[in-house]
Amino acid sequence: MGATLPIQPTPVHAWSQIHMRFALSTLSTIAVASVALGQEYPDPNPVPQPDGTNLWYVGNNTQYPVIQDVLDVLSDGDEVVVREGLYVESLHIDNNEVTLRPFFTGTTDANGDLTTSFDSVSFLNPTEGFNNDNGYAMKLEGGRGTYIGRPRQFTELSNGLDVLTRITPRDSATYEALSDPVIVPNVSPTSGFGFRSRSLDDVAIWSHSGKGTFSNVGIESESGLGGGIMVTGSDNQTSFVDATLSYLFATGNIHEESGEPVCVVNVTGDHSTRPTFTNCTIAYCDAAAYGIVYLNGCDTQWDSCLITLNEARAANGTIMAKKGRGTFIGCVFSDNKSGRGTFYWDANGSLPTDEYRFNNGFFRDNETVTSLYGGVAWVDHDDASGGNPQLMMSSMCLGSNNGFSFPNPTEPEDSYLETDADYAIHTPYMPEYRIGADNFDCIGLNSLEGPNPDLNNDGNVDEFDLDTLYTLLGMCRTDLDASGEIDFNDLLNVLVEFGDTCE
Repeated sequence: MGATLPIQPTPVHAWSQIHMRFALSTLSTIAVASVALGQEYPDPNPVPQPDGTNLWYVGNNTQYPVIQDVLDVLSDGDEVVVREGLYVESLHIDNNEVTLRPFFTGTTDANGDLTTSFDSVSFLNPTEGFNNDNGYAMKLEGGRGTYIGRPRQFTELSNGLDVLTRITPRDSATYEALSDPVIVPNVSPTSGFGFRSRSLDDVAIWSHSGKGTFSNVGIESESGLGGGIMVTGSDNQTSFVDATLSYLFATGNIHEESGEPVCVVNVTGDHSTRPTFTNCTIAYCDAAAYGIVYLNGCDTQWDSCLITLNEARAANGTIMAKKGRGTFIGCVFSDNKSGRGTFYWDANGSLPTDEYRFNNGFFRDNETVTSLYGGVAWVDHDDASGGNPQLMMSSMCLGSNNGFSFPNPTEPEDSYLETDADYAIHTPYMPEYRIGADNFDCIGLNSLEGPNPDLNNDGNVDEFDLDTLYTLLGMCRTDLDASGEIDFNDLLNVLVEFGDTCE
């Protein structure tokens, strides 16, 4: 057996420290309790969950009116439910696998039918008070597996199984369950949070080396001033899903905390800065020197996004890129006004393997200040004249940009003239851009004479035109029930019809 250490008496000064700590702890408990005076519900709060995590109710008329107080003490895997209201805080999240969502409630009609809905919750960055000048309404750092807005579609259990996420609608006053839990894909409308910025040097959301997901969020500026999303830092894998950015006015003022210009969307970093944007809309926004979307040195992916009706004639482009690379799949760029190109890329300093790729999307009815060049794209690359193209267009509908049709090949006898295609896409490369699947003209798709069924202008009406139509409608073939989700119901539709013949 080892030797037993002698028990040392506790010095008097140590007892004083212990008493002081106890007193401070007691004061903290009294402070929290004082906030809860008069708050019967919810009880308890937080609510222990079977998996060992906690569910917290925060915000107005709860024991935790200051949301950051809970964000500072919660554990990985906890769920935070925000009650209806406008919250003027600079919230900071760095926990993993946290869900932050609005309160889920419902109303019952005369027939006893329940209509469920999320509470309306908005976050506004403060311009005065204890957390003024933080420059954001919400900041995400790290946050692996964290979901903000709409909860995750599936919940992974401790045994590794994935089950559909279910949330229970509750009475707004008593917190009693109004029905059995509802699976998240069936929640209608699938709304989330609203975020607002309200000064020219602030943004609504800042992700610095973030790894979480913002889903079903709306982003605007208060009184028309401020930026939308700022993404910075290495190893950034933030995902933005069903985000709508509208009526933002971003002049490119410097964001004091990050040192970067404030834009509607600014992604600045290196090749490990790789946020994704899915089913996002950017509309009715104004920008100055850095454009509506500014991509600096990063690697972004955009899927099924709509960028429309934006004003950026004071900038080189609606989408402005500097070095870096990116991919746009199924995206629509329409009715935007820019300086030199709807997509403008300063490729100086880029790697030879850097490339911007546009696949299965639309450039339509965009304008530049020249009313001639760059209706689709303009690339500056000083040391790459005649070099390998680093811009790709594949199965893109390109029409009525600066009023020009596409394509319009030059006849041999007119080879000294630039074609409409040359006007629309201007680069120093040879050839000017790479072509994957054939691109086509989309002028007349909405003509009063009725749409041409040969949507991709390849001379045939076939399954490829159907693919084009699905892209135009923001749908895909495998979403058989047109629910917006590719899920078990689509598989069930296939199994029911399996073995039948098409008539």
